[in-house]
Amino acid sequence: MRAERRSETAADKLVQHDEAWEALRSRLPENLDELARQHGALRRRRKVSTGEQLLRLILVYVTCWLSLRTTAAWAERALGIALTDSALSYRFDCAVRFLRELVQRQLPSPQGDPGTGPAAARVRIVDATGLNEPGTRSTNWCLHTTYSPLEGPVGFELTDEHEGEHLGRAVAQAGDLVIVDMGYGHARDVRIARERDEHCLVRVHPMNLAMTDDAGHKLEVKSLLKQAEGGVVDHQVRLLERGHPPVEVRLVITRLPKEKAARARQRLRRAASKKGRRTPRELAVQVCGYFFCVTTVSAEHVSAAQLLSWYRVRWQVELWFKRCKSLLGLDRLAKACVPLVHIQIWGRLLVALLAHRLHPPPPSPPPAPDACPSKPPQSEWRLMTVGWLDIVLAVYGGAPPKLDEAQALERLRERPRRRRTVGAALATAIEQVLNLPEHAQAVS
Repeated sequence: MRAERRSETAADKLVQHDEAWEALRSRLPENLDELARQHGALRRRRKVSTGEQLLRLILVYVTCWLSLRTTAAWAERALGIALTDSALSYRFDCAVRFLRELVQRQLPSPQGDPGTGPAAARVRIVDATGLNEPGTRSTNWCLHTTYSPLEGPVGFELTDEHEGEHLGRAVAQAGDLVIVDMGYGHARDVRIARERDEHCLVRVHPMNLAMTDDAGHKLEVKSLLKQAEGGVVDHQVRLLERGHPPVEVRLVITRLPKEKAARARQRLRRAASKKGRRTPRELAVQVCGYFFCVTTVSAEHVSAAQLLSWYRVRWQVELWFKRCKSLLGLDRLAKACVPLVHIQIWGRLLVALLAHRLHPPPPSPPPAPDACPSKPPQSEWRLMTVGWLDIVLAVYGGAPPKLDEAQALERLRERPRRRRTVGAALATAIEQVLNLPEHAQAVS
């Protein structure tokens, strides 16, 4: 009875006639209270008594870039919940697993539909982006993402700077094609894809790999570059890894356009100068003019030209990272403890997924004949912007507060500090001196 009474009282405190929040709430799991209790977010149910209230407080904190104290003031004005910033921080600390579970539930299922037989092979792009906290230049957090060009993100994993990238983090199943960049260009990653019965298309740096031909002869980078001068190279090679048997893959090499090769060489020279070397090695400069990739897809199914065109789809995950950082502020982390940083990251990922569901990009139409050109596709940047604005308005609430405004604004007072703020007092003293009769007569 007491629990029911508490929940009814908390429900009455919500902003009245908040249709936008109810519409957003309908896209979330119905059993928010049960999920919050299972993952340790709701324990004693004091002040914040429901999972819905807790989630709304988190979304206000991450979407409006508010401080904990300002969020607490909003909670008292809009929801009638009197909290201090310390109490709010404690509840957010306990809600990390709950928020991560909500993000996972917004992702599409990695497996095929039950009862329909084996799932069809799909394209999976795996990449990671770095997130920095204020005042640091190095990467503090790394968000590993598995992305589908047709479905959007299908998997996330958040690690600190001490853990690297590898294909074991990919959310894929047997038969899928995993496309990754040079950060995964190691024999270990190709072996992981082989062990999981996945296909892979990996851009590699030839100087980081030990390769042999079918006869066991070591392949030299200079000889490969000479072969690529005459056109596209497509060879069956073996990748060597210490402690593991060789992995048979297909090596494809092609020459880059002059503009891309020049930009690659410029980046190489800039990186060499930062490391204290005036000029990079001549072989490394030559390698910058070529594109190297290895794949487990056989030449009988896909030609080398098709493989090179397939790799271009990898940029979709880079564009998704850029949209999340530019529009949703994924990389604008406030300096805080580790749980609060996780709340910021997972909360904005949840907003990104909800915005995608609110305004999903339409499917690409089939190519139209030249006589009847098709309409240009809708901009995913504008769709995400509109979705983010809808979520912000729904979370913050459009109804005017009906509670005591002065009591809520008391939460915004500064704490006592050792160094007193003297700006206003000093300005007042200066004005008093300026307004003295003696000073006014002297000026006149």
